[in-house]
Amino acid sequence: MAANINIYQGDQIGGCITVISTDKTKIVIDFGENLPGTKKETNIEFDWAHEKVDAVFFTHYHGDHIGRFMEIPDDVDLYMGEVTFKVMLNIRKAIHDDAAVKKLSERRAKGSITFVERAVPIQINNDITVTGYSVDHSAYDAFMYLVEADGTNILHTGDFRDHGHRGQTFKNGKKHNTMLDVIKYYVHKGGRPVDILITEGTMMGERANEKKFSEKDLLAWAKEYFKEHRYIFLKVSSTNVDTIASFYQAAKANGMNMYANSYILKQFRVYRTAGQKYGTRIYDFRKAKKIPFLSDSKEADNKEAYRILDDMRKNGFVAIVSEYDHYERVIDELSDVKPEMIYSMWEGYLDPEKAAYNKELADFCKKYHAFQKHTSGHAYPEFIAKVITEVNPKQLIWPIHTEYAKGFKNLNISDELKGKVKK
Repeated sequence: MAANINIYQGDQIGGCITVISTDKTKIVIDFGENLPGTKKETNIEFDWAHEKVDAVFFTHYHGDHIGRFMEIPDDVDLYMGEVTFKVMLNIRKAIHDDAAVKKLSERRAKGSITFVERAVPIQINNDITVTGYSVDHSAYDAFMYLVEADGTNILHTGDFRDHGHRGQTFKNGKKHNTMLDVIKYYVHKGGRPVDILITEGTMMGERANEKKFSEKDLLAWAKEYFKEHRYIFLKVSSTNVDTIASFYQAAKANGMNMYANSYILKQFRVYRTAGQKYGTRIYDFRKAKKIPFLSDSKEADNKEAYRILDDMRKNGFVAIVSEYDHYERVIDELSDVKPEMIYSMWEGYLDPEKAAYNKELADFCKKYHAFQKHTSGHAYPEFIAKVITEVNPKQLIWPIHTEYAKGFKNLNISDELKGKVKK
């Protein structure tokens, strides 16, 4: 009997739930929250009591993939990358979500959270085998999963791209596409076929024509720009490690310091440790400094904060900020050096015509005349086509994480593969 697949909310970006089952075993891949502006304002109700799930695998730590983990019953085992666990724990501590911190810590101590290792198969009930392979994404430690169940091989890509710092490698003087190599040499190892490909398609539809701008492009631009523009405030997601690394390395090359709050500095330590494990220095944030905090309390001593501000004036800076009063205080204090603000996030949050519009964020960026330099965390259509061609699924291509699944029929893939796109 072939494995059964149910996918919930695959026709939107974020909040997708994939259920794969046999007669004996049932697993779920990702259990996250709907993104702001999603057509469905409320999260889907998942019937844990009757689904009888054995394990949940998370592709990465973004909230639209993992944000509902607290709803998962304690008797369901969780599988995720080690970095995903540590990043999640830091986030929950930073927002004072004590219940989530306790739950994560207890689950890990009891062994109901298992860390996924690259290319190491995991057996569930000696029935379903799940193997995680690292993919390039704006989240560090992102995985795609090969699921072998009842004689059916299913490849779930999670979110991916090829234009981040880990998207390309150089071997013997030649550039290699990391994900395509993994599919060729690991997923298809020994001639193993893939029957069903479940793949994201965030950049299909109206975003398909966005100009491709890679992390290496961003790094090269920032290195050059910072030669003349040495006072930079940066609005960026704290978990977008590749983009932060691009700005950090560009600042470092120009003798400038990066500043961030205590929470982000903790995440930096996680990324640095992981980078060392896998032999890359791009995530070495060891020289990042804590951004000063200016208190209006009568008893406050702001001498150290003003000393740091003087250092920022003297040496230049890239400081990560958000739309809160204490950051605006720092920005205003440094107005004498005519700082600039770079917005390195999706433009949809600033567009009042978009459902995801965030007025507070938009007003903040407008006030400080922010300009955008952003690299998408998702694959452009031409790379989705290459992945589909390399996987060459025998039976079915199932688009998820997309509002424009019909666009898969227009990809540069063979007519035979177009005929396998799920209707």
